Amino acid sequence: MIELIEVTKLYKGQMVPAVDNLSLKVEKGETCVFVGSSGCGKSTTLRMINRMIEPSSGTILIDNKAVKENDPDKLRMSIGYVIQQIGLLPHRTVAENISIVPRLHGWPKEKIKQRVDQLLNLIGLDPEVTRNKYPSQLSGGQMQRVGVARAMAVDPPIMLMDEPFGAVDPIARNYLQDEFLRLQQVMKKTICFVTHDINEAIKMGDKIAIFDQGKLVQYGTPQEILSKPANDFVSDFIGYDRVVKKLSLFQVKVLTRRQRCFLSESELTNLWQKIKDEEAEVCFLVDADGHSTGFVTREELARQVTTSVDTESLEKIRQIALSRREAFVRDTTLLRDALSLMLELDTEYLGVWESGKLAGMITLGDIRKHSCGKGGE
Repeated sequence: MIELIEVTKLYKGQMVPAVDNLSLKVEKGETCVFVGSSGCGKSTTLRMINRMIEPSSGTILIDNKAVKENDPDKLRMSIGYVIQQIGLLPHRTVAENISIVPRLHGWPKEKIKQRVDQLLNLIGLDPEVTRNKYPSQLSGGQMQRVGVARAMAVDPPIMLMDEPFGAVDPIARNYLQDEFLRLQQVMKKTICFVTHDINEAIKMGDKIAIFDQGKLVQYGTPQEILSKPANDFVSDFIGYDRVVKKLSLFQVKVLTRRQRCFLSESELTNLWQKIKDEEAEVCFLVDADGHSTGFVTREELARQVTTSVDTESLEKIRQIALSRREAFVRDTTLLRDALSLMLELDTEYLGVWESGKLAGMITLGDIRKHSCGKGGE
């Protein structure tokens, strides 16, 4: 647990504090993201936690013990620290970079080697291929992952991350974010994470602290901040698309309607009766292997036939269904991405895969209600 109580940092010769009377608490196992424009005090706050910068006043506690009571070097050795510039030593191998802090702790060589290999596997790099490489032989994304591994070397309970993914391209950044979220599910570290990107803050944080000119202007969960911005600054910082941003907090599974209406392609002539019997909005067609080849809505079917399906209508219905081969998402897909696919394909329905099987569907109407109801409160 990390707690800051009325912490202020005023640099010599400045009239306005870099951090002004800041109080907040980060619970054990939480990821708290500090976000705001440049110069708002977020990185200064991070560095005060591990005493790279000393506060002018106030108290910082880790597990209810004031950090000023700890030796600064020992304190930093017990806290993982990741920066945007990565900071790997260019003349040392990947293994040597990761093992810096374990060596300072006096770990035996065999234990260090085992820990290095364990961490490389954890971050998705083959130890046999990677451990003896130098930083210059790695991609930016690989170097960033090694930086994270180095910060985790002695399994610190707390990690401080200052724009850790800001120096890589958008594709690598998204991958690193996803990987770190996966790791955090296992690690359950207490993390303070600095970014200037509100989308990254929403994705990564259990809590978000929004700073402006050294002051904390709002602190809460992503849903709380998106639903009820504290003031105009927060609203402007979030942006006008905050309803869409809220959809990134939920996966498709929360809105999946369990589907009962399935029909083999070979039984298309029975489609009208099937959709009436099931009182379904949509009927999914499946091939001989049980894979869905698309779907047809009740409304579309009503425009084609009234009682039975003739040869001409049969082909039209088949083409409608085949045009929706891409209209499927996994149950773990974000609602935001599901909405984007609906707009791209011009459909109000998507099929939902769960554990490799077609589980049901999600509708545009359900997403709209969710964004204004459960997701909008």
